Amino acid sequence: MNVLCISPYQSMHISVQQIYNTYADNYPNIHVYFEKLDRHEGIPALTDMLNERHYDMVISRGGTSALIKKITNIRVIDVGISQYDILSIIQASSRIDKIALVGFPEITEPFKRVADRFEKKVPIYSIKNDTDLNETLKNVKASGFNTVIGDTSVETMAEQYNLNTIFITSGEETIKDALLNGFSILEEISINQDQKQLFVHLLNEFNQFFAVFNADGTLYLKSNGLIVDDSLWERFESTINKNMNNFNYNNSYFKIDSKQYNDKKIYDLRREKIWNDSKNDDFSQLLMDNDKSIQISNLYHTIYDDRFFNKLETYAQDDTNIVILGEKGMSKKYLSILISKYSNYKSKVPILLNLESEKFFNAAMNDDKSILYESGQVCVLDKFNNLPYKIQRNFLNFIDETGFASRNKIIFIFEQKLSDGIDKNLEGLIANSHLVTLKPLRDVLGNSVSKLITIIINDYAKHNAKMVTGISDLALDYLLNQKWNNNLVEFTKVINSSLASTESAQIGVKDIQAAEKEYKDLNYLYSHDHKSYSTVTNYSSNEAKTLHEITREAVTNVLFKNSGNKTKTAKELEISRATLWRYLKEDN
Repeated sequence: MNVLCISPYQSMHISVQQIYNTYADNYPNIHVYFEKLDRHEGIPALTDMLNERHYDMVISRGGTSALIKKITNIRVIDVGISQYDILSIIQASSRIDKIALVGFPEITEPFKRVADRFEKKVPIYSIKNDTDLNETLKNVKASGFNTVIGDTSVETMAEQYNLNTIFITSGEETIKDALLNGFSILEEISINQDQKQLFVHLLNEFNQFFAVFNADGTLYLKSNGLIVDDSLWERFESTINKNMNNFNYNNSYFKIDSKQYNDKKIYDLRREKIWNDSKNDDFSQLLMDNDKSIQISNLYHTIYDDRFFNKLETYAQDDTNIVILGEKGMSKKYLSILISKYSNYKSKVPILLNLESEKFFNAAMNDDKSILYESGQVCVLDKFNNLPYKIQRNFLNFIDETGFASRNKIIFIFEQKLSDGIDKNLEGLIANSHLVTLKPLRDVLGNSVSKLITIIINDYAKHNAKMVTGISDLALDYLLNQKWNNNLVEFTKVINSSLASTESAQIGVKDIQAAEKEYKDLNYLYSHDHKSYSTVTNYSSNEAKTLHEITREAVTNVLFKNSGNKTKTAKELEISRATLWRYLKEDN
């Protein structure tokens, strides 16, 4: 028997696996598969998960479990939320006014019972489907609320109305009860027919797409993935009739394997590769959402009102360039991604152009297949005002001479303080662009800072199996009096580090101070050159290292510190995985 656990958020994904590992030996006939459903993937991704193999039961939560019930006949167990879970989320959001709960009945009904029992007054809005959710959030916004409590379904749509989201999680005891109750139900189910044996074999041997034929060549069974896509099924049939084992379809390469099982012939269809037409080289790379994009979105929606985002949307849809000006650590690339989503271009993923090297820029200009000669793209130039004047001038001349700006949307990012003024050489660019200025974190009012902290705490609970309910009043007062030279980046790293290290249910002053010191130590480490004190050296005093050698050595040291974790190393060095790969390849 097979169980699929679909977790809408990371901490549930971790907890459900840990709980299963504890009790797995008690249920030897139950095979459990774990998936985390990203909020951007929606119904297609959910359908793919359900069709990957035959499942006897699905365990999920909230809006996700409600959606699963609508699109499949598989048994569904809803994890739900306990009284303790509800009281924890009420405590975590106690400092926020104008807050409401929005969700499916699986969430709102138990929440209302607990809130009534403990006399907690929280407006509750129950919804039935996505259309209902859209209208409800619209009314919530119109009623003056700025924050909603909800699950991933609510979180996905709340962003469209510039509403902050406090995510409600299920505790470990709640998850354990759901998992063990599901196992108890399955143990009572007995399937002894031939079809069960066939399904078990398929589950062990095959993945998303498969088809089974009888000995006379007639179709016995095919997977849902082939049922719903007639064109894919026709291409599959045509391929096996020609005794071939591969074909291309919808920018993907498929491979077919076949096996004999008793009197049945089973075909396994696998998507081996998805072609990516986007150019991704030293000069250009896609600027994708990262794991923290939702948190950054909530932070920005707390700092700025709807007028700010309305202006961004207006700027995104005309033909004028945009200049984003703000201090270090304000996550300006996130705004570039948001502007791209607002734009009228078909591709909603912006492209980051690398102008740090004149060599890369010249090579791109001389390549007729370069991104510089394409149209309909949103192009981002990070820290443009800090580039050498020669590169600035050459690029601005290029876009004027080739009409690059008229064919694409260009976003220039300036990293500086407002008080620093504008370089005279860039005054013309500013005058002919939309200017978006970002206020630093030190100018954000205290009430908004409290909301930022609440957002980070709830986001941490969503991604980690550790419950922290809030921050002490003394710690909050301490935070409100800090300067935050690196703005949102420093602020979020210090809060997250405090959450990871605290041993109590609330962050205290000592947790904040320890996290601050750790952040400053790391900043010092990265801003000072490495010095070797070894008494033995193979270099004479006249053999100085090149800049490339120094950079490669720094990359290797950070990789070693992270135990070979390339993703973490690339993030710490603020470089792409492709750049990291190049350094390591050359080093080898």
